Amino acid sequence: MATYDADDVGGVRPAPPPPPPQAPSDWTSVVHASAWADLARLGRWTGGSRVIPSGTDPSPFFAAVAPRSLGAGSTPAPIYVVVHGWAPGYLPLVQKAGGNVQWWSPGAQVAGRWASDWCWSPVAGSTISVDTTGVVQQVVAFDSTATVLAYSWIDDSATASGVLNLSEVYRSEAYTHLNGIRLANALENAVAPSFFAAGGEIRLIGHSHGSRVGTVAAMTLQQRGHPATHLSILDSPEWDPTLAANGANLLAFYLEQLDIGDPSGSTGGLYVDSYASYFGVTYASAAPRSPIGNVVQVGLNPSPVYGSVDPSDCHTYAAAWYGGAAAGAAAAGDPPIGLAWPPVPAAHTPTINQRWGSPGQDQWLLTPGTSRYPTYRYATHPLAVTKVATQGPVSFTGGTLVLGPAGAGQYTIFEGRYAAQHTDQYGIAFDLKWASPLPGTYFVVSIGHDGGSDTYTLLVLDGASLPTRAWTSIAINSDVWWATNASVRMYYWGIPQNPADAVVVSNIRYVEVAGA
Repeated sequence: MATYDADDVGGVRPAPPPPPPQAPSDWTSVVHASAWADLARLGRWTGGSRVIPSGTDPSPFFAAVAPRSLGAGSTPAPIYVVVHGWAPGYLPLVQKAGGNVQWWSPGAQVAGRWASDWCWSPVAGSTISVDTTGVVQQVVAFDSTATVLAYSWIDDSATASGVLNLSEVYRSEAYTHLNGIRLANALENAVAPSFFAAGGEIRLIGHSHGSRVGTVAAMTLQQRGHPATHLSILDSPEWDPTLAANGANLLAFYLEQLDIGDPSGSTGGLYVDSYASYFGVTYASAAPRSPIGNVVQVGLNPSPVYGSVDPSDCHTYAAAWYGGAAAGAAAAGDPPIGLAWPPVPAAHTPTINQRWGSPGQDQWLLTPGTSRYPTYRYATHPLAVTKVATQGPVSFTGGTLVLGPAGAGQYTIFEGRYAAQHTDQYGIAFDLKWASPLPGTYFVVSIGHDGGSDTYTLLVLDGASLPTRAWTSIAINSDVWWATNASVRMYYWGIPQNPADAVVVSNIRYVEVAGA
C-alpha cells in the first residue's frame, strides 16, 4: 500500500544525508536514519490481562505483526493502537543499539525502567492507585475481542537528559509528523485487504508527542479514504513552556483538518477526546463552525495523587488515568468514562473537569464547566517569505517553492526570511507535495534567528516512508518572538536512483496561538 518495504520486518535503511553547507549546529544529533520498516514499529500485545510490574521486561508479551494479518473476515475485531511520547534519557541506549531498539525491547530500560511503561504496568501515587494493570490490559478487559497494538518510535523520540529537559524536547517533536505517516502506513500494511470495506474500526491512543503521531496518522488515513474511528489525546504538550521550547504539538492545526463527528455518537466522523493533566490546554478555534467544537475536552487534577507538582508524574497522569478510568468508574458506580466513551454526557461543554470526591479518593468524578486549563485559540494566516539564497535547482514563484530535482548525492537548499513579530505567532505551516520519494531521500527544515547561530532543526521527513506523489499539511512550532526576522531553511537531499524527484512547498502561513 503505502511503504516501499511493507513486507520487511527489519533491516537498516539507507544512511542519513551528510550535513549540508552551513548546517545548523544540531544537524548530526537530530537527523538520522531509521532502523525499522514501518510495519516493524507495531507490536501486538499478547499478554491479555496479565499484570507486569514496573521494571519487568515486557518483551515476551509483544509479538511482531505480519503483513495483512489483522482484521480479516466480515466483522473484523476493532484495532486499538497505543503510542508513546517523548523519551528523555533513553538516547544513550538507542545509540548503543544503533537505533535497533523498540519501546518494549529487552534492552530498552534505563535504570531498570522502560519508557512510558504505563502502557503495560500499574501506576499509583503514594496512597492512591490510578491504573491497577496498564493501558493495554485495560483495553483487553474492556473489549475482549479487540486487537491491541503498540507503536514504537523511541529511536526518534529519545533525548539525552534523564529529566524533562525542555531544551531538548524539540528533537522529539521534529519526528512526530513523520511517525504519524509511518503509523498510517503500518496500519494499512497490517490489516487484511477487506478490513476497511468491512467496517473495521481503528482507535488511536497517543500520549505527549505520541498524541501528534496519532493525530497525523488519523489525518493521513482520512486523506487515503481509510478514516479511523476514535482518537484519544493524552496531555498533548501545548502550554507556554513547550511553545517556547519548540516542543508543542500544535494539534489544533491538524484537528481542523479532521472530520470530527458529534460526540454523542449519533453522527458519523472521527470521535476525539482530549485529556489535559500538565502540559495540555483547552483547544478553541478562530474559525466558525470548526470541527474542534466536537472535541470532548477533559481537565484532570493529578495533585491529590502525587501531593506535590512533579512535571513528569503529572504529565503521565493523563495516560494512567485514561487506562484506569473505565474500570474505576464502573467499580465506583460512576457514569462511563474514558475507554467507555462515546457517547459522552450531554452536558460536556465547554469542558469536563475532574472533581475529586470527599475525602479525595474518587478520581473518576467529572463535571462540566469552565476549563481548569488555559484556553488557546488557534488560527493560521498567510506568511510572506522572502528569498535570501538558494543552492541547486530551486524555483520560488508566487509563494510556491519547488526544490529539485537534485543531482545524485547533492542538496537543493532554499533559505528564506520572514517577519517574526506577529502577535501570538508560534509557528509556521505549509502544504507539501513530494513527487517520487524513495528511501535515501530526505526533506529537512530548520528555523532560527535571521543571521544568528541559534537555529534549530525542527522537521525531518524521509522518503522511505512517504508514498509516491505524497502530499501532507505540516505545522512546525517555531517560537522566534525575540527576533525581528526569522530565517527558514529547507533542504532536499537527492539520490542517483531518483533523478527527476522534487518537493513542492505551498500555502505557507504562520500559526497563531491566541491566549498563549
